Amino acid sequence: MAEDLSRREFLRAAGRAIALGGLGVLAFRLLRRGGRSRPGGAETCVNDGLCRGCGAFAGCGLPSALSAKQRAPWARGRP
Repeated sequence: MAEDLSRREFLRAAGRAIALGGLGVLAFRLLRRGGRSRPGGAETCVNDGLCRGCGAFAGCGLPSALSAKQRAPWARGRP
């Protein structure tokens, strides 16, 4: 049988559970949202339109990155 909790212990445990649950929900939403997308699903540029040297360039689908991949030798793997 479980121990009888005093009112103070119950409130303390409930507060911890609520705080932990809130942190879990916040972490889930941040991870699910991702770093490069807006709530509407559209991509946003993480490097102010400068494709060369951008860490997200390989998987980027923005028009400026797509045209850079077609015209720039560095984007096609050549120096």
